Amino acid sequence: MTQEEARIKGVGASPGIAIGRAYLIDRRKVKTPKRHITASEVEGEQRRFDDALRRSHEQLERVKQKLAERASGDDPFQILEAHQLILRDEHLVEPTLRSIAEEHVNAEWALRKTVEHIKGIFDSVDDQYFRERRSDVDFVGDRVLRNLLGMEQPLAPPPDAIVVAHELSPADIAQLQRAAIAGFLTDVGGKTSHTAILARAVELPAVVGLEDITHRVGNGDLIIIDGTEGEAILHPSAPLVAQYRGRARQHAAREEEQLKTRDLESITRDGHRVRLMANVELNEEVPSALEHGAEGVGLYRTEFLFLGRTSIPTEEDHYQLARRVLDLVGHRPVTFRTFDLGGEKAAAALGQHAPREANPALGLRSVRLCLRERGLFKAQLRGLLRASVHGEVKIMFPMISGVGELREVLAVLDEVKRDLSIEGVAFRPDVPVGIMIEMPSAAMTADLLAPHVSFFAVGTNDLIQYSLAIDRVNEHVGYLYEPLHPAILRQLRFVVQSAHAAGVPVCVCGEMAGEALFLPVLLGLGVDELSMNSLAIPVVKAAIRAADYLASCELAAHVVDLPTASDVESAVRAARD
Repeated sequence: MTQEEARIKGVGASPGIAIGRAYLIDRRKVKTPKRHITASEVEGEQRRFDDALRRSHEQLERVKQKLAERASGDDPFQILEAHQLILRDEHLVEPTLRSIAEEHVNAEWALRKTVEHIKGIFDSVDDQYFRERRSDVDFVGDRVLRNLLGMEQPLAPPPDAIVVAHELSPADIAQLQRAAIAGFLTDVGGKTSHTAILARAVELPAVVGLEDITHRVGNGDLIIIDGTEGEAILHPSAPLVAQYRGRARQHAAREEEQLKTRDLESITRDGHRVRLMANVELNEEVPSALEHGAEGVGLYRTEFLFLGRTSIPTEEDHYQLARRVLDLVGHRPVTFRTFDLGGEKAAAALGQHAPREANPALGLRSVRLCLRERGLFKAQLRGLLRASVHGEVKIMFPMISGVGELREVLAVLDEVKRDLSIEGVAFRPDVPVGIMIEMPSAAMTADLLAPHVSFFAVGTNDLIQYSLAIDRVNEHVGYLYEPLHPAILRQLRFVVQSAHAAGVPVCVCGEMAGEALFLPVLLGLGVDELSMNSLAIPVVKAAIRAADYLASCELAAHVVDLPTASDVESAVRAARD
């Protein structure tokens, strides 16, 4: 009997189309044994734990090395390095050893108790992005536990399989990519999980958050993955398979054609130049960004160093991160945004010092947190300045509200520079320093802020939300998230005019930058640089090369006087057609 075709909606974690046969992987939690030990057994049990940590570290190192070989010498996956850091983290190791010694329990049970405690800290975080970091601790704990129990098993799906699992770790994805699978589906997960990020980095189509996909699929079932739409199609008909194979070929041909523009200039038909940069969160994304034509990194989100760890990153951590990025990009510039962390996001690292706030989005976050936690802030600035001698480093401060706050931040930077000079540590004293314009207060005082910085970067995501007083992920008010709202366009116009009057270039690095529909307006407003997801770069470059700058200026001058976002969009679409 033919099984009925079914479409299941999930979260598109990584774009692309994949067609293949299901291969189920059981990654359910291993049952943790509990037994009491005698005082004479404590030392031996602690050695067992140390040995399991060592084996776990070696396993991850082997995965990294194999991936490095496959990637022609590029840096091994940074997410796996983060998991290795967790293996050495004192908040994982010391409580486990202490439980073995003081409670006289076996290593497996002591480890479980520690992992559950750390996960509880992450669970208290309100932000979904950082809540998903709990899975990293879970993955590491599971690997150590399997080594304690002698259960570590390699993943060996056939090539072109569609892997289906309840949950997959980043290490799993790394191994599965080497096995040349077509894509994967999971019951749980989100777009910002490390597993999803790594899937995008290796361009592996994936849909997550499917809830019960492991119960609905059997080994060998035919499946279509549409990672762009976030959809899994079970038991597709032959005509539907043919249709999706055609889409996959069209996508591949379109991608191949777009990649031919990689080395072409992003310049309009009448000779206006706009630089195209990539927004990057992990080093693994850099090779893909360069392949898609990025001229550098316009926004490097340094929050990664906080993820999956329970201790504050050190100066050396910041230095090594920056060095790796600079090595990957070569002569191209990299703009490092200092920590854009809310108090709730930093809870795992700041522990009891982390604030508990009713509205953290408007509370102690970003530079406000950095100015309170000066040691954390200075460690990052020292690391970035030390790395500046190795490439084109630019430093950017987020969530600046006005000149007073900017002066305070620049004073800290000057203090760090003086300290490094006294210590005889090499750095570039003329490192370009810029700010994010993402608050209405900053946008409306752009003329006062511009003389103090080397560049502006407009974070349109937050600027829109703060200006229109809406949460774009709230289904009740999401319809009010309007990038073409006259209030947004008028703020952008004033920011660009103020910056250019002071000789300061402007970059747009929010979601608006990667939408070809918005390009004529941004061009016409005079934006100098656009930074976006690397996959959007070829599309935006093609739009720039087909655009006319003078016509865009006329369009922008017209639409800023229109009364509604829908009126603006209609005018933009009419001009495009």
